[in-house]
Amino acid sequence: MHNGIYLSAQSAPDSYYNEKFLSDHPSVLAAYAGLPSANQLDPMIMDRTLDTIMKKWNWISTWGWDYPLIAMAATRLNRPEVAVEALLMDTRKNTYLINGHNYQDPRLTIYLPGNGGLLAAIAMMCAGVENQQVRHPGFPANGKWKIKWEKLNTFF
Repeated sequence: MHNGIYLSAQSAPDSYYNEKFLSDHPSVLAAYAGLPSANQLDPMIMDRTLDTIMKKWNWISTWGWDYPLIAMAATRLNRPEVAVEALLMDTRKNTYLINGHNYQDPRLTIYLPGNGGLLAAIAMMCAGVENQQVRHPGFPANGKWKIKWEKLNTFF
């Protein structure tokens, strides 16, 4: 951690200023997105980290599963607006074709991590995670969303 934000690595204090760390996957969010809250990460620090990533990331360099990863971290942080923003971000690799394929580039005829990530993120956004007391915590409670789901368990 440096300046109240989690770094990509302990040896990278310039994680949010050096282009090489702002490209590819925003994987610093993965530990919070996919593991139980008992993982010793500080939610306030992760929240600031999420904000920093949303403001500074090189979105052209990402991959299709990065957007669900962000949505899952945002859901766990009780930031439903950011979860939806991530899934609807208008970038090439966050595109789903009419056949359901998560488009990445012409050399990939299929890219299942994006599809699977989207399904996992939506499930978490609907059912929530342990200790969340909010119905469908990944969607804003602004009256604009009508969420229906069934037979999903909360994530750990």
